[in-house]
Amino acid sequence: MATSLAMRVGFLLFGIYQDAYMDLPYTDIDYFVFTDAAKFVFNGQSPYARDTYRYTPLLAWLLLPTTYWFEYGKVLFVLCDLVTGYLVIKLLDRAKKNKSWSILWLWNPVVATISTRGSSESVLTIVVMLVTTFSLSSQYAIAGLFLGLAVHLKIYPLIYIPSILLTIDKSQPWYRPVTRARIVFVLTTALGFGVLTALMYHIYGDEYLQEAYLYHLSRLDHRHNFSVYNLTLYFSSYQGFSSLPLFQKYGVHVEKLAFLPQLGLSMVLIPLKLANIDLVGCFFVQTFAFITFNKVITSQYFIWCLCFLPIYTANSTINITKTAFLLVAWIATQALWLWNAYQLEFLGKPDIFTTGIWVSSCLFFVCNCVLLIAFADDLSAQKRAQLQKKKH
Repeated sequence: MATSLAMRVGFLLFGIYQDAYMDLPYTDIDYFVFTDAAKFVFNGQSPYARDTYRYTPLLAWLLLPTTYWFEYGKVLFVLCDLVTGYLVIKLLDRAKKNKSWSILWLWNPVVATISTRGSSESVLTIVVMLVTTFSLSSQYAIAGLFLGLAVHLKIYPLIYIPSILLTIDKSQPWYRPVTRARIVFVLTTALGFGVLTALMYHIYGDEYLQEAYLYHLSRLDHRHNFSVYNLTLYFSSYQGFSSLPLFQKYGVHVEKLAFLPQLGLSMVLIPLKLANIDLVGCFFVQTFAFITFNKVITSQYFIWCLCFLPIYTANSTINITKTAFLLVAWIATQALWLWNAYQLEFLGKPDIFTTGIWVSSCLFFVCNCVLLIAFADDLSAQKRAQLQKKKH
């Protein structure tokens, strides 16, 4: 933990230096949105007075001290990042696995960079890891309350509900799905989400619902977006419609159908297939699938599944050669996308958008699908290995 803290302090100090003396800023643009929203709250106004603030007011409340100390939020996110690492260690210990796997989170430069740049994802990863911890220990009422909080912070943790329900009273026949423990979990999840959401709505009204939730259903972000839907979002945002003639003919906005494969995989097929093999592994694969098929993807989204990576990897049966190949392919397709984005934004080559960026987005999507299949097959292989051990 000391090494992890030292690395993050180093990143944080370098970031302050880079912001002060270099042309390319280190601090994430979203951090300025967070801190501006906190200033509005401090002055008795709504955080939504800040354009592009699309989050729960709780985040702006947490960052009120940034009114006096700008770096406070980054320090908070680093501490949350480290607490997440501690919870990863506890989960590895509970599973009787080597705790050194925790370095995949604690020593991960991507994780450290994202928290020290001022991204708030580590606040959510703490809550998600608490949901995981209490679910594995069958404390479903507490797990439900934390899951309600997680869904309030970001919508995507909804995908974990089916997986947890499938592991509760899993010996129960499928035709008798209602049990006391499942009812408790569902009610406490609804309570955790409902109380916080009702409170925020009472204070901030319709603009809270519009900015924190409804906006995300219709967002058309195409900048800094790795998604395979990038090109259709681009044309929809500027022309009001997808560029694809087939979809124009039938009046279909293809990007608005993105949730169908996304939720079908992450909330139905994957839980049914993997939840009763390994809950943490299932969460990892669900989250990776949700990100892969999301209509907006940025680098920080992968933090959502990286918190599960150490526990998943500790059980993995994928050999080192295949692991290296998949990792290199994943990094290479991202690097290709970033190179094309650099040519567009810094070298001013507009034609690169409809060729280089879209092609690299497609390659990245294919790579993620290959990874997704590999992860799902790996969990199935783990189950077969467990059954073999029981036979012997």
